[in-house]
Amino acid sequence: MSVAKLGRNVYLVGSREQGNESNAYLLQTDSAIILIDTGGIEDPVNVIRNVLEISRGESRVDYLILTSCLRDAAAGTSFISEVLGVKVVVHELDSVGVRHGNCGNTKYKPSRISLVIRDNQMRIGDVEIIRSGSPTPGSILVKFGENLFVGASKLRPISPKIKYVLGLYDYVRV
Repeated sequence: MSVAKLGRNVYLVGSREQGNESNAYLLQTDSAIILIDTGGIEDPVNVIRNVLEISRGESRVDYLILTSCLRDAAAGTSFISEVLGVKVVVHELDSVGVRHGNCGNTKYKPSRISLVIRDNQMRIGDVEIIRSGSPTPGSILVKFGENLFVGASKLRPISPKIKYVLGLYDYVRV
């Protein structure tokens, strides 16, 4: 399996079927190309390959948003940021874990962070970021249109306008 188009401007670019530990998603918004999570391995070459397939060889990805500092969300951050030159976005409460490569008693390669979210809500263009605080203190939800990206959180839709819930381990229509 390579890229799976899950909806309008939403793609699955990393999954267990592709050799990853968890899912990674790509969003194409009006103002930015955004990668959500890294697939849970330290060198997610297949995620990079799939991103390049969608972008027709251009390595322009503006942001990598991490839904938490957990390994399944953040392990490939250093690799992806080096290869694609993306701005890494994480909530302040999980930023130390990403910078040190240590979160939830698991280790991975430390990474730089470009943008630290300090509030409970923030927007990047059409994308709304909401702090959930579960399963880590800095865990976030990412809302894009009728899609809610929940990372490792067990939270479900916060609005009747949500049609799809996409997490680290599954994605479902609600």
